[in-house]
Order: sequence, then structure tokens, then C-alpha cells
Amino acid sequence: MSDSARSPLSGCAILIAAVCTLLFLIGFSMWVPFRQAAAIEKFTRADPAPVPAAELSETEGRELDARLASFREAVEGGEQAASLELDVNDLNDAIARYPQFKELRGTFHVKEIRDDEMLIDICYQLNGRPRLAKEGEDGPIAADPRYLVGTMHVTPLLSKREVALHVKALDVPGAEVDEGFMGHFSTLRILERYLKDPAIGPVMARLTQARLQDGKLLLARNPGEPVPDVVTDQQFRKGGSRIVIFIGGALLVFLLLAGTLLFLGYRAQLKKIQEEERTNAPSTDV
Repeated sequence: MSDSARSPLSGCAILIAAVCTLLFLIGFSMWVPFRQAAAIEKFTRADPAPVPAAELSETEGRELDARLASFREAVEGGEQAASLELDVNDLNDAIARYPQFKELRGTFHVKEIRDDEMLIDICYQLNGRPRLAKEGEDGPIAADPRYLVGTMHVTPLLSKREVALHVKALDVPGAEVDEGFMGHFSTLRILERYLKDPAIGPVMARLTQARLQDGKLLLARNPGEPVPDVVTDQQFRKGGSRIVIFIGGALLVFLLLAGTLLFLGYRAQLKKIQEEERTNAPSTDV
């Protein structure tokens, strides 16, 4: 087959399709943060509203220390059942007293514990609309903070060696929380950072129960009782699945388009070759 018989149609078409797909993916990745920021702005505020912090006396603090130390010793011993009941004051006092929970101060306050849910007031800082970084800020891109101020309705979950919170609902005064955001926020792993903490991690790893009972949070270890597996990797990844599916769909469309153009290009090239062969064929007339 001569070089003149080869058609550049298929190669050029595939290149154009690849460039267009790449530009689309780049544009989409740049558009997503702005779309998310616009949705977040509808139920967040520009100024923080810190939640109240507990104040406890030294005597109350020592009593809480003793209860937690006794529970930790019983759990790590592993030879007998152990349980710990924490009410609203206990949880807020722990946040105020222990340095491990310093980051929760002013942002996380247990308001009420019911039979089927906990009500927690929050003031969480989120990233707002992306912008060019100002002088003194790290990196080329920065964002002004937005604050999520409201009340979470949660239930405790125990799995994979950690205590997490399942967010059933989020009340924000005068606003409705975006469904996509709730997909990210449905499982709150506030204790994930303490998995390797020498005081908290080993205790969480041995728990077999984390539930609400009589207006209190009950943590327990019962020897022989299996650790429930109620938090799945699917729940943890739920929020990002839509974007992954969308990008995967775009790549699939590109492959289908490239395959179609390649097929049409080769068919046109084959037809041209056949026509040239008929034209150049020797005559059979005598």
C-alpha cells in the first residue's frame, strides 16, 4: 500500500477527540470547586459563631479522670466485661479538659442525648470559593473560610477499630443543606485521628458496643462479643462517588468516539484503496 493511499482522517479525528476530551476534563475539574462553593454558600456563613465550651472544677475533672482511667484499665485487661456511661456534661467536659480534643473546642458541643439520637451544635470551618492567593498565603490558590453553624442529629457507630458518628440530619437556621454535601457529611469520623493515640486508640480497638441508652452514650466491651461492622468503606467514599462516575463516563464516551472515528477512517481508507485497484486494474478486452 503506497503512502498516498493512506488517509490521515482517522489519526486527526482521534487527536482532535483526545484534545477535546482533555480540555473538557480540565474544565470540569476547575468548575467543580466553584459549583461546590456556590452550593455551600447557601447554608453557611462568612463569620463564625463558636459554640459554648464547658467549664468544670478541678474536683469534677479528677472524678472524670478516675472513671476514664478505670474503664481503660478494664478494657485493656480484656478478661471481664467493662462499660462506661457518659452523659452530656461528661462529653462536653472531656472536650474542655483533655488536650486530644482541643480541636473540637468552640466547634463541637453536645446539646442533648435522646434514646435514638444525639443533638450536637457545631461551628465547622469549610473552604469557600477558590481565588488567587494573597500575599503571605501559601500556594497560588486559596479560599476564604465559610462556617457551617447548626445542629447535627447523629447516632454512634462502631467499626474498624473506631467510634464514628452517623449524621441523620443537619439543621441550619434559615437554610437547607445540599444533598451532595450531606453525602460527604453522612459519616463523621471525628476520632479517626486518634486511632494511633496511645491512650484512646487501644481502647477503641477493643470496644464491642457504642450506643445510646437512657440519655447517655454507652461504651462497652464484652469478651467474646464480635465487633460490629456497621461502617463500610462504601459509606466513607459515598460523597466522592458521583465525581468518579462522571469522569469515568466521560472517558468511556471518549473511547467510544475514538473507536467510531477509527472504524470510519479505516472503512473510508479501504474504500479508496478498492477504487484505486479497480482503476489501475489491466483491461481484459482483446
